[in-house]
Amino acid sequence: MIEGPARIAPVETAAPEGRRLCAALVDGVFGLLAGLVVGVTASVSPGSPTPWVAGLGGALAASLVNHVLVTWATQRSLGKLAAGLRVVRDADGGRPQLPALVRRWIHGLGWMLFTVPLHLASDSDVRQQDACGLRVVRRTCGRNT
Repeated sequence: MIEGPARIAPVETAAPEGRRLCAALVDGVFGLLAGLVVGVTASVSPGSPTPWVAGLGGALAASLVNHVLVTWATQRSLGKLAAGLRVVRDADGGRPQLPALVRRWIHGLGWMLFTVPLHLASDSDVRQQDACGLRVVRRTCGRNT
């Protein structure tokens, strides 16, 4: 039995730290602004939850939509679009799947809330790692769509 050539995963260029930081800042500002808008709206609406609770919920919802749904549809969040990056599967460079994106979003929240403050408090070098079988690469790499 003759088999065809094995599919070789494309070589992807890892995203530089500066671009990753830029993307994280843009995504963070987007989430905070969304939370601020929801919180202000809740503070002027009678019968709505407290502005802080509504603002936190709005920020988390905006983050979920940006990091999971937008990335699932386009392979990039708003911040990654601005920084020229995209998210791919680590195994073959293909499009990320929804369950992996949800796990990556949860991992990112934990990383941001626990790992970053611990590293900053101990004055160590903190670097964001790829997680959940997904990688962040430069947008100009060979595309598998």
